[in-house]
Amino acid sequence: MILPRVIYVMGMPGAGKGTQAEMLAHDIGYHQFSTGNAFRQIALEESDLGREVKKIIDSGMLTPPAMAARVVIAAIEEYIQRGESLVFDGTPRTLEEMTIINAHFEKQGYGKPLIIYIEVDKETMIERNSKRRLCLGVPREFPVTTEEERMKCVELGGEVGTRPDDEKEKFTIRYNQFMELTYPVVQQYRSEHNGLFTMVDGMAAPHRVHATIMDVIRQYELPA
Repeated sequence: MILPRVIYVMGMPGAGKGTQAEMLAHDIGYHQFSTGNAFRQIALEESDLGREVKKIIDSGMLTPPAMAARVVIAAIEEYIQRGESLVFDGTPRTLEEMTIINAHFEKQGYGKPLIIYIEVDKETMIERNSKRRLCLGVPREFPVTTEEERMKCVELGGEVGTRPDDEKEKFTIRYNQFMELTYPVVQQYRSEHNGLFTMVDGMAAPHRVHATIMDVIRQYELPA
């Protein structure tokens, strides 16, 4: 069986989607696309859209589905034109967004996506989000856990800190929104019973979670 050319790494806020998507994309030669990073980059722009997106991010609310789908489709067009396969984290976030983006991939001949859902309990996510420090103000945010990573952040012109939407009150908003809007996407994929949905335990160390994901990937042949 051929590995789908689109992979969605999904999970609640703080589940480690970005870390796992980055490692997975690196190991299988796919391009990683972080929806969150794309929107945070737009939020830095001095434009009407940039200010609107910044306001949404600062509030802890999700970007409206139609806007999210439009931005994602526009941002990935260059990769589609080159025929690259993609690993997403943070997409899709709603059923409406899922429908729009999947229809676009079907139209482009990419077929159905593989969904990897990282399961982590709420208490763990609250702890992870409250403690995580990131390199902010750069095109591609990354976790800062070592002095080497801190120096890299400084060299790139970034600043080490926490995201406004990681604050406990805003995290609670994001969690509730996930359960209301995004979890139905997970349930939809799970109910299709087409062999393209898998759930992994995200409570282990990142390298162990990655190993579990790679065990899933090895069941497939990489696309030509």
